[in-house]
Amino acid sequence: MIKLATNIFLTLFLCSCVNAATFKARSCVDFPQAGSKVAQKTVYDVNDQPYNVLCYYDGLDIYTLIESFNKTNSLHSKIAASFAIDTAVNEDTSSSVFPLDLYRLSKARMEYLASKSTMFMSSCNVVINPNQFQSSSVGHDYIKGTLDQNSKRLFFESAWLTLASDNCLSVSGNVFGASFSAKSIPVFSRNDIHLHMSVDESKSYCDKHDLLLVSEPAKVTACGVSDYPPGAPATANLFGSYNKCTKDFSCSGADGSITSWWLGSTAPPIY
Repeated sequence: MIKLATNIFLTLFLCSCVNAATFKARSCVDFPQAGSKVAQKTVYDVNDQPYNVLCYYDGLDIYTLIESFNKTNSLHSKIAASFAIDTAVNEDTSSSVFPLDLYRLSKARMEYLASKSTMFMSSCNVVINPNQFQSSSVGHDYIKGTLDQNSKRLFFESAWLTLASDNCLSVSGNVFGASFSAKSIPVFSRNDIHLHMSVDESKSYCDKHDLLLVSEPAKVTACGVSDYPPGAPATANLFGSYNKCTKDFSCSGADGSITSWWLGSTAPPIY
């Protein structure tokens, strides 16, 4: 009887184990243990095609990079577009030096990662050389939120987000040295404008959250990469679309400053 019980236990135990030879990771959450805060891994998309990604380990939360660009490239044709527009660039990089200055996954890969994720994050990397990505450079200015039906709509379904009152995104984070939690802030995008927040519109719409900065037209224009689209409002944009910006924001402080967008989940328990 003891032998039978042991055999049953072993059978059940073995059947519950993942076959390492056939297992294919789908996001960074499938790599719950890492030796550093940032690691490059290989995952597989919905078509079982492998590609390299960056993983960021934030305590129990694990994020997969979906896009990264420097300030100069914020108006690049592959970056200056809503996430609802399919404009991948450098997504199949095989280099050991990750192209953080110009990187974006295809919409299909983003949406597949979204199906495996429960939250999103955008953060600033203030290291001028994008090839020197260090964990200490993540989080000087950042936002995080739940990847729910509304945020998926704003990210992947609606390219044209121009009416502030309909584009409210709930986020927590730290901007300009001030922390905030669960604030509804308007976001904007178009087929030719990256998703972003605006300092001035944030005060007037959704939760009317004050980001504690007054946009000075001359300064935000001087900070910007170029006036595109022509005549755009002179307001400081955050987390994308630096046609107008402020150097007080980590993502737009210098030409090489990095903006990154991530999708993630909490790490599963390890038994």
